[in-house]
Amino acid sequence: MAIRLLLHHLLVDPDKKETVSPGGIVIPDQILEKERKAVEYGVVVQVGPTAYLDHGRDPSIIKIGDRVCLNRYSGKEVLDNDDKKYLIINDSDILCVIE
Repeated sequence: MAIRLLLHHLLVDPDKKETVSPGGIVIPDQILEKERKAVEYGVVVQVGPTAYLDHGRDPSIIKIGDRVCLNRYSGKEVLDNDDKKYLIINDSDILCVIE
């Protein structure tokens, strides 16, 4: 991975979307893209150097490896050197940590 975050951003590895329903029906890609959920889930891979430092917040509230819930359409999708997809999001787009 050759992604180095700046400022208050986080790098998140988003969960993969289910392509088969519990009943065994294959869900087409077009339907998966149109699916509108309010939130997504993923795992924090990297934390920017100034994440959570503004307004006196504690930077240790998010750690690498934490499973988080984030706003559905937040951030930008990026590829690393191995063409793996990640999301770069602002620290304020994290809604909660799932323990």
